[in-house]
Parts: sequence; structure tokens; C-alpha cells
Amino acid sequence: MVCKNICIDYKAKKPVGGMRYLAGQKRCQNCDLFIHWEGIRCPCCSTKLRAGPRRKGLKQMMVDSLQEAIPKTV
Repeated sequence: MVCKNICIDYKAKKPVGGMRYLAGQKRCQNCDLFIHWEGIRCPCCSTKLRAGPRRKGLKQMMVDSLQEAIPKTV
């Protein structure tokens, strides 16, 4: 699992005023960058991509944001 620098083509810019994971970006821990990729594994090193934050506070912020986006039915 060595980075072959193919992931540079998929490198994602930080969204303005938002969280990367909510914008659909994923993180490769081996390549150490956020990428736009629909697959589960990194296109260059085949490491499983992170699709959510690790910190408890950021996880809660993400869950809250997702719940606000879903309309409640009566």
C-alpha cells in the first residue's frame, strides 16, 4: 500500500464554510489528503477511505447537520 501519486488528480479543495465530509469528500489516511472519489478504496493505494470524522464533537455536528436536512413528517 504505497502512494503512487495518482490521487493528486482527485485532490479536493476545502469547501467554504462547510465540512469536507458533508461535501462528499473522503480522506485517505495513507496518502494523507482529501479526495473526490465515489469508491470505497483510494484509487492509487487501495486503502479504505474515511467517509466521516473521527472526533466525537465533529461526528455530532455532522449528525446534527444531516438531521436538519431531512424534513420531519407528522
